[in-house]
Amino acid sequence: MPLARHLAVLTLLGLPAAASAIEPSADRIAAVRTFADNVLGLGRDTYGPRHTPLFVDGLNVDTHEPVAWLLPAEHAEVWNMPRRWVLCNLASQQQLFRVLDGLTTLTGEPRYREAAVEAIRYGFAHLRYTDGLLFWGGHAAWELVTDRPVGESNKDWSVNKPIPAHWDTGLVHELKCHFPYYELMWQVDAQTTRRLIEGIWASHVQRWDILDMNRHGLYGVDRGPLWDHIYTGGPVPFVSKSLSFLHTGSDLVWAAGLLSQLDDDPRPLTWAKRLAGRYAEVRDPNTRLGADNYNIFHSHRIRRQFEAQFGDRFTEASITSLYGTRYGPGAVCFLKLAERLGPAGDSFKTWAVEDLAAYAKHAYDPQDGRFWVTLIDGTRLSSDDCREPGYISPGNLAKRAPGPFNFWAYALAYKLTGDAGMWEMARQIGLGLDLGDLGERPSAPPGLNLETAAADAHLIFALLDLHAVIPDPACLALARRIADNLVARQFHKGFFLPGANHLFAKFDDATPLALLYLEAALRDPPVALPPYCGGHSFFHCDYEGQGRTYDGFIYGQTRGE
Repeated sequence: MPLARHLAVLTLLGLPAAASAIEPSADRIAAVRTFADNVLGLGRDTYGPRHTPLFVDGLNVDTHEPVAWLLPAEHAEVWNMPRRWVLCNLASQQQLFRVLDGLTTLTGEPRYREAAVEAIRYGFAHLRYTDGLLFWGGHAAWELVTDRPVGESNKDWSVNKPIPAHWDTGLVHELKCHFPYYELMWQVDAQTTRRLIEGIWASHVQRWDILDMNRHGLYGVDRGPLWDHIYTGGPVPFVSKSLSFLHTGSDLVWAAGLLSQLDDDPRPLTWAKRLAGRYAEVRDPNTRLGADNYNIFHSHRIRRQFEAQFGDRFTEASITSLYGTRYGPGAVCFLKLAERLGPAGDSFKTWAVEDLAAYAKHAYDPQDGRFWVTLIDGTRLSSDDCREPGYISPGNLAKRAPGPFNFWAYALAYKLTGDAGMWEMARQIGLGLDLGDLGERPSAPPGLNLETAAADAHLIFALLDLHAVIPDPACLALARRIADNLVARQFHKGFFLPGANHLFAKFDDATPLALLYLEAALRDPPVALPPYCGGHSFFHCDYEGQGRTYDGFIYGQTRGE
């Protein structure tokens, strides 16, 4: 029996597919195909009076029941929402859409891409607010049983105070490193995609003249002149009621940069550069280190917590990578956008490489291979500096081991610049991640660990970027080893899971996309797949018995809990 059919049969019987059987490239693609077939067969919207082409966000791999969110009773009453939500969050399905599209490219079977297109088209027609924004993201989603938007409400449930009229949805729009698949959306409906991206900018930018941008957006905002707003700039940081998290800023930059290319309109790219430039302008002039924010929250919550030791030196705009974004996912986003745009995107590349160079110089400790958390003036921090309770906890200031995104950022920076410092940092981080030794200079990596136990999808993306500029099969061989590790650990019951004992499969997973990327790189000639810069999805709201929490707690549950 062909392996693809064998895996499908095991899935239908409710039995785990044998990971040891998946070794050659064809078998890895069979795993992705089986996953996609199960999503199409079991993950569609069959709930409520109207069945649609939409997908649920995930399901229980034992029962095939959809992932459901349980809202506390007091919230449901005040927010005027049902208590149990069967979630369809299109922002939590963008990697799934890339997988379906990529699978059609590699297999020639149109049904995978068609399923993604149908879901997007239906979402555009039914899951939008009047201003063009989708009900999606970190705090909003669509509920499939009642066919209505749900999520975290602006209503203060404790006092039930009314909300402004233009917030008549009661919901909050938020994207944080989601990086949606706008290219496919554009193919489905260019006008609606344009309106969506313009709506995102309109909802999150509070003041266009200084680019006072907030991580939370409002539904129903008057767009005004949009890309024709007057920009004056001015000094940063400035005090604001907004929080200019780079998590959201990078999403806005990515969206506007792509829109400018898709629509052949230079104005969105101008604003993307202005916004990215604000994060560059907030850097310390001596160290060139920067923070994840370019403004200071009006409550001064961080300054007050650390005022005794640091005076006014410790703020949202003066602590490096508090949220782990600027020198990891944020850098990858800017570099991938630069790669996509060519010379028109050189500013993003320059800013990202300057950031990574400063981070390597002032924060990296070669003695233990970890990064210090610092102030942008280079002051190194530790958990002992957190002496007063407040927004920041001691763990936020502890040294951090580099992760796959750090490796990817430096590897990609080397690919785009040939900078020896970027190569050396990728080499050092790779050693710490059990990847072996890339060597002192880029040629034939002398000591990559082809027996590594490493298993992270983003290491594959990084190695493929390195392979593009290193004429040696070693990086591909290492990527294949990591891919085999991922399949062995994560492919169970026809889905990709954190481990064999986990109950819930989240459809939005980078692993099947990484497997497709590897297969595409192994083909002669290589095949182009949907662009990816490290998207991350989540849902964050109050849950019965959990308080305000992330949907990760559901996908982390194992049998017996």
